[in-house]
Amino acid sequence: MKIEVKPNLRIVPGIALILAAAVAALPVQAADGVQWFRGQLHAHSYWSDGRAFPEQAIDAYKQRGYHFLCLTDHNRFPEDTGYWCKVTNEDGGWPPKVSHEMFDAYVQSFGEDWVETRTDGPDTYVRLKTYAETKARFEEPGNFLLMPGVEITQTLNGVAVHQNYINLPLIVPCITGADLVLTLEGDRTAADLIRLNAIEARQAAAERQAPYLFMLNHPFWVYYDIVPQNLIDCPEIRFFEVCNGGSEFAPHPQAQSYTVGKFWDAVNAFRRIQGQDLLYGVGSDDAHFYDPQRIDGNGGVGDAWVMVRAEALTPEHLLAAMQRGDFYASTGVLLEDVAFTAADKTLRVKVKPEEGTAYRIYFITTKQGFDQAVTEIASPAEGDRPARTVPVYSEDIGRVVKTVDGTEAEYTLEADDLYVRACIESNRPGKYTRHFYPKVQTAWTQPCASE
Repeated sequence: MKIEVKPNLRIVPGIALILAAAVAALPVQAADGVQWFRGQLHAHSYWSDGRAFPEQAIDAYKQRGYHFLCLTDHNRFPEDTGYWCKVTNEDGGWPPKVSHEMFDAYVQSFGEDWVETRTDGPDTYVRLKTYAETKARFEEPGNFLLMPGVEITQTLNGVAVHQNYINLPLIVPCITGADLVLTLEGDRTAADLIRLNAIEARQAAAERQAPYLFMLNHPFWVYYDIVPQNLIDCPEIRFFEVCNGGSEFAPHPQAQSYTVGKFWDAVNAFRRIQGQDLLYGVGSDDAHFYDPQRIDGNGGVGDAWVMVRAEALTPEHLLAAMQRGDFYASTGVLLEDVAFTAADKTLRVKVKPEEGTAYRIYFITTKQGFDQAVTEIASPAEGDRPARTVPVYSEDIGRVVKTVDGTEAEYTLEADDLYVRACIESNRPGKYTRHFYPKVQTAWTQPCASE
């Protein structure tokens, strides 16, 4: 792992998880000047297929104590100052319509002076605010940051290829002028498309001389769409979603061991023996629902997020921290500290405990000389579930090598360990029940390796 952590790193206080919508969490200042910041890098609004105005989405995160947010609408960046939506009785259909319920709540929350409407006969239209307008209204230096972003949304020969680019206020060429989903067919592979998208985002960032982050989204959505080999073939992809709402489709009965964690370990095992950079895991909501009835369910707010340790709440500091792996993903477990000390090749984890909660810490690795064989299982289409080929990897990949009950644990890399990562589970149930979503509240550290 390329993370560079100082030996004998001090323990940094974590941030309390605040569920009350009216209370915002403040970052905790550590003695060495770094802080934990809670952030969300995947959410939607009426600019694509979210069911809320961007202000409603932003306010939901801000009021729940998040420190940074990136709305990532499908193939769209909100910069058109003349984008009007008709207000209708219901929000049904896809993409959703602006419902009277959400419009009335919008006016009540933000005031008639802010909301812009026009009429055409009996119909009312409302203008969606741009990124620049919402940024000016909501951002508070040192307390809340709004970053620009887009979700590249494509299907290639029926396979969903979705990727987010963060902190780039623009549309990259591959999706310029596209609908919310760009349908592609042809001889290219998913890896080819992933690489093309990554190159265009990198070029855009270089032209703007801006820090950015590029990640692969929900590999198991719709159903095993992205496989480990796609990211083994694209070592330039450094981030993927280890948790994003799960799937409505159950694991294949002959591939029970093929989980999102196994996906992650397979990519990193092969990357390590090829001398490539490790893949980091992000937790995301992929939020679409912000009304009181759905905001706390699947696709609402608070499914999964990232905790980033940085010196300041700026894109430069946050994204630099993530690039070096100084963050973790969570669905509810918070950490006081996680650090890999290069001098002694040891990963140390300390949980920020909640009263009455028990914790179990797993250390996971793959050893040199692992069995590289891959078995492919044909999964035919059934109902809404598409046909897929499911890869099954050796049990050598992603082995639990140490388990500790409690709030503190450490693991020292052995000579044949390719990397190590930690998964921390509590005995509190997960937010909801869904395939490939954790059954209990969980946190994932980033993989670490010696040089």
